[in-house]
Amino acid sequence: MKTRDLRLLILHVSTRCDQTCAHCSIWRSTPSVTPECGLADRLGFIEAAASEGATTVLFTGGEPLLCDHIEALARRAKALGLTVHLATNGLGLGRAASWVGECVDEVFVSLEGPADIHDRVRGPRMTARLQAALGEVARLARRPRLVARNTLTGLNASALEGTVAMAREMGFDAVSFLPVDTSSSAFGGRPAERGRLRPGAADVAALRRSILYLASAGELGGFVLESEEKLMSMTDALALAPDRVAPRCNAPEWSVVVEADGALRPCFFQPAVAAGRGSGLGAARRSEPWAKALEGLGPQDATCSACVCAKYLETQAPSIAERAARTLGASLPGWLPRMGAA
Repeated sequence: MKTRDLRLLILHVSTRCDQTCAHCSIWRSTPSVTPECGLADRLGFIEAAASEGATTVLFTGGEPLLCDHIEALARRAKALGLTVHLATNGLGLGRAASWVGECVDEVFVSLEGPADIHDRVRGPRMTARLQAALGEVARLARRPRLVARNTLTGLNASALEGTVAMAREMGFDAVSFLPVDTSSSAFGGRPAERGRLRPGAADVAALRRSILYLASAGELGGFVLESEEKLMSMTDALALAPDRVAPRCNAPEWSVVVEADGALRPCFFQPAVAAGRGSGLGAARRSEPWAKALEGLGPQDATCSACVCAKYLETQAPSIAERAARTLGASLPGWLPRMGAA
């Protein structure tokens, strides 16, 4: 992979969370020895990303709505012309509804399945609390697109149709799925513990049947964002199919993940490459360590080959190194040719 123009900034703004889900351990992670970034640093990241060509920022956590300056961040991102996305458990949407309606374009809200499953995973009456918060957003004159995000585990894999029905009943505009990650250090580490949540053979078989039913009903690629092919590839991942093909992904080329303490990752699932503070984001992405990190990513990388959230952007745009090579010619820094510049 090669570093290309930035498109997406993923900004972790909190390591705290007010829910304790088994498939995510961020809420019980050991605090970083590096203090979390404050408002000024995070504004610096947003401004640097915009200057590097980013079109979208995604605020995540932990629970981003527990960040005391999330509104200021969202307003600044919107003022810079960025599309603003928010990944949340949804409980805080009611108190944040006014500024969310003004600043946020799309909200991804965790939904574990029908009410009984959601409450089993997230806690008693959590479905009712989420429904009330969504109602506050639904009443806004201008509201963001609401997408339910479901993590497929052994607790809900056999309830795919019920999850789709629940998302529609709760007023979501769409629903999206991804398989539980049981191999990387993402989501607060503890992948071995998450391994116990992998669906069994019977659940995977039920999942496959539901995918075929939803495909025949015309739900896939519409209200359900994923295609039949994409969902079937998820079942292969959950079943540890020996012939599973590594997912196509080039997200590290055009996105960057900023941890709560300012550490920079080329991907949510890959280790940090640099420590940054705001304006250093662009320099970090053009550095030799970043180039070397990207060189090793792809199907040959164990984490990439097992990725549960692969993203691929069709682009013919030249990499940063290739554009620099055309502009600078013989004055290129020594590391640029190793990125693949001609």
